[in-house]
Amino acid sequence: MKIGFGSNVGKKRDLDEDSIIVVRNETVSESKREQVTLLIVADGMGGHNAGEVASRLATAKVAEEVVGAMFKENRRDLFEKREKNPLKIAIEEANNYIFNEVKEDPQYEGMGTTVTAAVILGPTVYIGHVGDSRAYIVNEEEIRQVTKDHSLVQEMVDRGEISEDEAWVHPRKNIITRAVGIYQDIEADTFTEYICGDDYLLLCCDGLTDMVRDEDIRRIVMQYDDPQRMCDELVKKANKNGGLDNISVILAQFDELPKREELKSDKTQIRDRDETRIFRENG
Repeated sequence: MKIGFGSNVGKKRDLDEDSIIVVRNETVSESKREQVTLLIVADGMGGHNAGEVASRLATAKVAEEVVGAMFKENRRDLFEKREKNPLKIAIEEANNYIFNEVKEDPQYEGMGTTVTAAVILGPTVYIGHVGDSRAYIVNEEEIRQVTKDHSLVQEMVDRGEISEDEAWVHPRKNIITRAVGIYQDIEADTFTEYICGDDYLLLCCDGLTDMVRDEDIRRIVMQYDDPQRMCDELVKKANKNGGLDNISVILAQFDELPKREELKSDKTQIRDRDETRIFRENG
């Protein structure tokens, strides 16, 4: 696996209030070695540098909680659980921690952050999410948003009041309805995805997605071979289009995994990795 990442202040902000974390290691058991990876993107908000504090606290707390679960023998069973998924628990505990920090220090009132985190175990990706930072699966055929924004305009889209295109240019598109640290209790969403060797996993904040349309993101990713170059070009494009916010991206390339066509020809691997979920785009 190759990983690229970057965080840029953009063209209009004085301070970068985003935080990103990449943790990579290897577990060794009697049966096999397995690489385990944690990726986190957080987009902070709040005055008096509070956004920077919130995103930094959230990424640190989530990483602290999740890394322990990543190295347990039964880690796959843990991340498969809906209610006790370590990502869900970690994000919700980070929310409680930041909420209590605000009560202790009034200067941070209104402090909060988005969090989108992914744990990668072989071909399986477990994602936890609060806010409007996003996780995408990108390949030659499509770019597919895995997470669903917790935002005012997403709710309007869901109700059929506006289209996706109208949401992208809506003046209130940056109003989020769920964030870490704002309220005493939140619920984190979780997702499970199965990756092939020709897929890319992209985590990013709205500093990218507010400036660059999804299809342009896909085109840039597929134009280059190196994930770091892909990230650099995505940041460059967001700044070229205005750079109105901080821009943070993490992109993982899975060149060690079998490609989609190889899996189609190997019925054993298809069964092992759940044919329905891998090839759902084929119906």
